[in-house]
Amino acid sequence: MAKPVTKLDLLWGYTATALNIGAGLILLPVILRYLPSEDVGLWFVFMTLASLAQLLEMGFHPTLARNSAYVYAGAQNLRKVGISGESGNLGDINLKLLDALVMAARRIYRYVAFIATIVLLFGGTYYITQLLTPSQDRVTSILAWLTFASGYIANFYFGYINGLLQGRGDITEANKVVVISRTGLILLGGSAVVMGYGMLGLGVAAMLAAVMGRVVAYRFFYAKYNPVVHASNIEIDDSVRELIKTLWHNASRLGVVQLSAFLIQRGNILIASSFFGLAAAASYGMTITVLMTLLGLAMVICSIQIPYMSALQAKGDRDALARVYGQITFLGWSIFTVGLFVLVVLGDLLLNFIGSKTELLPTWPLLLLGFIFLLEVNHSIAATYLTTMNRIPFVYSSLLSGLGVLVLAILTIEPFGVLGLIAAQGVVQLTYNNWKWPRMVREELNFTWTDLMASAVSRLFQTLSKKNIL
Repeated sequence: MAKPVTKLDLLWGYTATALNIGAGLILLPVILRYLPSEDVGLWFVFMTLASLAQLLEMGFHPTLARNSAYVYAGAQNLRKVGISGESGNLGDINLKLLDALVMAARRIYRYVAFIATIVLLFGGTYYITQLLTPSQDRVTSILAWLTFASGYIANFYFGYINGLLQGRGDITEANKVVVISRTGLILLGGSAVVMGYGMLGLGVAAMLAAVMGRVVAYRFFYAKYNPVVHASNIEIDDSVRELIKTLWHNASRLGVVQLSAFLIQRGNILIASSFFGLAAAASYGMTITVLMTLLGLAMVICSIQIPYMSALQAKGDRDALARVYGQITFLGWSIFTVGLFVLVVLGDLLLNFIGSKTELLPTWPLLLLGFIFLLEVNHSIAATYLTTMNRIPFVYSSLLSGLGVLVLAILTIEPFGVLGLIAAQGVVQLTYNNWKWPRMVREELNFTWTDLMASAVSRLFQTLSKKNIL
């Protein structure tokens, strides 16, 4: 069963998130030093298209992790909306339901991998060919993209394993998979660039690192599994088909939310590349990448607590939920704020030190964008909490916000440039999402922000000397 987060879980969680979100950022010193600006811009497009392709997973990963946590908490059935009140004793797992869940997950991810193959290898390749400049080697750039995309397709095919690992409480193992694969990308990709293989070397490195991660994940899942999963012997009967429909209900809604998040947070990179060109968009793309890394670090504690909060929801322990939510929020705010301060003070100095040809945005646009991302941290934590109740109330607002940012960005980029892109994201989010979901959580848990933060800080300092963080 999912359990409270330990210091070891937290260490692996932060390491995995830093590498997962920031592998491209960690590679930047080498990329900026050895590659021309056009290729730097192309690398950001690669990363952005990979993020777009991740939307094809349609929210199945968090849905799978959450529902497997319900099963490990003793749930005897899974619902499309809400949590079943019918539970077994603590640790009494419904093996038939668990086996069916694994089989359903396998089938879903096979479909996802098939669609990803079409989108990445055909749609992505066409888009890249339209962006390439005369100074870039077209054949090499396209081969680089094809190998890069192949690694992501492999990730999709075996992606269900990480969700099941997290759901059963093996958070550290799931994070080790990420650490191994992303470290492989950094070492292999960095070496390839230094040795002169350029974008093709980065593409091959990404493919090899993805295969490495999938092999390790497979071994973790099946070598340690107890009780044993018999999914390979299960026939696709009506119960499995019904379970696929159950998972699809909320996963499809989360998929819409993820699409909206992409439009809000990363879609502007594609707009900037189209309007400004690859070289001019590199500064904006790098700034967004760094801030997305900070956002990911701030959300680590929330992400690895999803199975635990889901289990608490199944048990109805509201006091524990309020305590965990408060500490997650306080830590998320603190981590992002400190990271933003370091970025503003030292960011350009570090880039100059490594001889980068690309800089961050100027201070005031950077601060404004950073504040917008801090508000994203706040309402993202609240929205994640709401998903642990097996309810997704923010589908339509997220979709409208994503479309709103896209339209407003296109309308403002010509007269205002980068400031138009920043304003589009900030104004649209302030109108609803930034305040709606935190208020809903506050009303659901019946607390005031002052009491919650005071309790969170007090409990956090009390538990720093203990094994469990939360």
